[in-house]
Parts: sequence; structure tokens; C-alpha cells
Amino acid sequence: MSTEIELQMERAMRTLAANANSRALHDELSGSGLPDFIRQKMERDVERTFGSRIATSEEIRELVRDEKRIVAEVTGGSYGRVNIVSTQPERLQAALDRTFGVEVEAKFRDVKPFAGLRAAYTALTGDEDMTGRPNPFYQKIGEEFAEFMQLPAAFSTASFAYALGNTLYRRLVQEYNAVNYGEEFLISYERNAKDFKTMESIRIGYFSDLPDVNPELLDYNEIQMVDDEEVAYHINQKGLLLTITRKAMINDDLKTTLAMVKRLGRAAKRTKARRVWNLLIDNVTFQPDGLALFCAQHNNLGNTTLTNDATGIATLTQAKTYIYSQTEKDSNEVIALSTAHEFVPRALQEIAYALNMPWPMGGIFNPHAGSFGEHNENIHTVALLTDPYDFYLAADKSDTELIEVAYLRGQKEPEVLLASNPLVGQMFVGDKLQYKIRHEYEAVPIDFRGFYKGTSAGQ
Repeated sequence: MSTEIELQMERAMRTLAANANSRALHDELSGSGLPDFIRQKMERDVERTFGSRIATSEEIRELVRDEKRIVAEVTGGSYGRVNIVSTQPERLQAALDRTFGVEVEAKFRDVKPFAGLRAAYTALTGDEDMTGRPNPFYQKIGEEFAEFMQLPAAFSTASFAYALGNTLYRRLVQEYNAVNYGEEFLISYERNAKDFKTMESIRIGYFSDLPDVNPELLDYNEIQMVDDEEVAYHINQKGLLLTITRKAMINDDLKTTLAMVKRLGRAAKRTKARRVWNLLIDNVTFQPDGLALFCAQHNNLGNTTLTNDATGIATLTQAKTYIYSQTEKDSNEVIALSTAHEFVPRALQEIAYALNMPWPMGGIFNPHAGSFGEHNENIHTVALLTDPYDFYLAADKSDTELIEVAYLRGQKEPEVLLASNPLVGQMFVGDKLQYKIRHEYEAVPIDFRGFYKGTSAGQ
């Protein structure tokens, strides 16, 4: 009987202590800014630590201080920054984005970046020892990421992998769009390729002048369709794997990871730009007639490079005249295209600028002054043009067909994809998170008439 009474008294004391400790913890946590899942964890910690004993105010306060120190350690800041470890996936993602220097929306500007890779990993997973095993207290974060990202399931480590993938993609695209090789001035059309099957770009011919007609005597003549030109091509694939190791995260090697993704963004843009520019540099075959893109038959190839003198003026005059004098397919009427852009290697930059300025040379007035912009804005120095003698002119891409680029499923920028389930595969056998950078597109010239290439004879 006494044993039963003792058990009842122990349960009563435990309940009394739990209620008292819970109220004391609630008062101590008031205004702390700690998120709900941390509070729930601390309630369990208090119950396990003190059991049926009522804790002193100082003991409760010390527990809260310890938890705040942990939060500060994993977030790289003070406990007042716990909005970073909020269970809102958008804010966690914004914190990781800012860690990698990604521009975020205005509503997330108050979110502080993590101190490094390790802090970000620990904040999302609770895995302070970097074991790769899910922490049950952080399961809620994984579940919310799964719902936010519309994934079938996610654990804490998976949440970090997906969040990091998002950030790497955004930084890669940011770097991709920051680099300029001038190829956008050559692209007249951008198409959406549904698959890898061969695509055709059809270009119809032009019509002659409309004939006189007297409807009282004869009906209008039916239009006679002219022959079309067809260019066929299919999508090309580019890509690499980017591996981030557990060792890199433990060593908090943010600098190396950031440098890799920045350089990948630049490499992806350069690769796409080179794909376009090599059509001109390599003087590829123009499919409809089987001739080189630049050749005497196309009347768009000159054998004199730019020089800062009367010869240079004459060279530009001839080049612009070639573009202006190009004739329509079938009708053979002059298209009268204006030259809009000049592309030069670094070796010809100063000469190109000089030929765009007003100056008399031996009594000869420069008629090309300002024709490429008052501030040379339509003269483009292209790093991919390495031959010191070659220069190119182009009409405005809206006035005539130049180059067509197709992207698989309309994905213009490179993608970043998690290469495998982050809880199995390379993460399991090699402590590695692997991401696949993929870019799928192709470029083809669809007309030669808006282009001109100048070089030096014998070069």
C-alpha cells in the first residue's frame, strides 16, 4: 500500500515539477526569438534533465544560454539572428543564397548569410558532427523542404543537398549572365526544341515587284511560291559534374566551392558564346548552297584588315557597301541593309575606335565617324576573336536573319541538378554531394547576307 502511495506522490511531484519548469522555461524564452522547434527540443531537455525536481531560475537560464550559444555557433552570428534557422524554407534558402553572394528578393534582405558551409549544413540538418545522419529534432525542416520543393520525401541531409543545389544554380546563372561575348547581337531567333530530333529552319525567298493588273479585263494572278532554303540541325549537349565533399564542408571551404561555381558560370557562358562565334571564325558551310559562310560568291569577304589611315576608311566603306548591296533570294533586289555592329579582336580595338572618330587624314574626311555609336558602343571587342587581322561587321539582327539558336525545352541558361539521391549513391560510398551542370542547345547560320568578314591578304 505504501508503495502505491509513494508512486502516486512521485507522479504528482513529477507533474508539479514539469509544470513549474515549463512555466519557468516559457518565461525565460519569452522574447528570445528562438523558433518553435528549438523550444520544443528544450522542453524535452528540461524534462529529461530535472525529472521530478523543480529547477532553479539560474539552472533554467543556463540551459537557455547554452542553447543560444549553439544557435549562434551554427548560424555564425548571435542568437538574435535565429530568423536564419527559422523553419521557413524560403528564409533558409535566402540565407544560403546570400552566403554564396546571390542577389535575393527585397523581402529577404534582412536575412543574414551563414558564416560558412559548415554553419549552413548544421543549421539545416542539426548534424553538428557532420555524420550525414538525420537529426530527429530537425526532421521538421526536412519535411517542410519536401513540401516547399514539391518533393516526395526529404530528410535533413537531403534538404541541405537540395537547398545547396538551388543556391549553386542561382549563383551559376548570375555569373553566366554577367559575362558578355557579344554573341547576342548575332542571334536573330531563339527556338524551343522539344527533343533531340533533327530540326529544320525554313527560309522562303522574296517576290519580284507586283505586276500591273486590270480586273475589268483579267483576274488577279495567283502568287507563285518561290523556293525555300532549309537548314537542319539537332541539339548539342554540354555538361560537367561538380562534387562537394564532406571534407570540404567540415573544413568549411566556402571559398573554393564559391570559386568553382563562379568559374563554371563563366565557362558555361563562354562555351555557348564560342559555339556561336565559331560559326564565323571557322567559316562553316552554309547548308543551302554548300558554300563557305564567307566567300567571294556570297560577296561578304574582304582581304584587307583595318588600318588607321585612308586605307582603313576605304576598307570600311567597301565592307558596308557589301552588306548594303546584298540582294534578296530569288528576286535579286537590293536589300539595302545598314551595318549596325563591328566586332574586333583586342589587337584592332584602338584602330576601330579611331576609325569611328571625326578626323581629316591627308585632306580626307572620315565619313564613318560615329557610325558605330557616339561612344563606340556598337564596337565590340570580343575575347574569342584571337586572329589579330580578322574583323566582322553585322547588320541589325531585327533587320535580317543571322544566326538561330535552339534550346532544349526552352532552357536558355545552364541547369544544376542533384546527380543522385543525397542519402545514397556517392554520398553513401564516398561522402560526396554531386551536382550535374547541364546546358543543351545548338546554333546555326540561317543566312549570310547580314555578315561581312575582313582579314589581311596572306594571313
